[in-house]
Amino acid sequence: MDLHALVKKARGGRVLASGFLDPKEQEELRTLAAREGLELGWFGGLPRAERRLGVLHPPEVPQVADPVWVGWLAAEDPERAAAALRRALEPADLGDVRPGEGGVLFAAAARARRALEQAGLAATEPPPEALPAARSKTRVLVVPSLRVDVIGAGGLGVSRSYFAKGVKAGKVRIGGRTVRAGDEVGEGDTLLAEGLGQVTLLRVLGRTKRGNYKVELRAEK
Repeated sequence: MDLHALVKKARGGRVLASGFLDPKEQEELRTLAAREGLELGWFGGLPRAERRLGVLHPPEVPQVADPVWVGWLAAEDPERAAAALRRALEPADLGDVRPGEGGVLFAAAARARRALEQAGLAATEPPPEALPAARSKTRVLVVPSLRVDVIGAGGLGVSRSYFAKGVKAGKVRIGGRTVRAGDEVGEGDTLLAEGLGQVTLLRVLGRTKRGNYKVELRAEK
């Protein structure tokens, strides 16, 4: 996907959605949007989604609608069904694909429904038991720094030493890039910690008299 062309089209105040992007592409789009003064909303459809779709919009538009459809493909062989999904849809139209008991849960662009029908895949709305429990919480914390281990541990409610072990093992990423404990998190960055969840630094609200940071975080487990 040509992300430069997408951002160029959004300069005139239009609300535009990208296709599904992997973490590295998400980081590129975030950088391009920031340079143009554009807001960017992210939608993955599923908790802790790695592939997400970005919606560019001007600052005067306070919020945008979620364009992602979550579907279910019942199948005796979920892995085979997942492969069929990937063959039927363009990568930009397909988000995370999660084979499970009795079928495949997936995130897709709304326009993907027609392509699935043409491919003979009878996707439906997911049964309640197939949906993972989404646990998302936004909170304001005071932290001593914006280091990866500090933000990750605070957002996910684990000890800093425990989170640092995951960082050392290469299990924590920002925008597809494996990070070190001493790296800093910027506004809009999402820390993805394998097995724990993800934390997005929404805003740095200011500094305290003691020099600590007051931050707003969104954590998904």
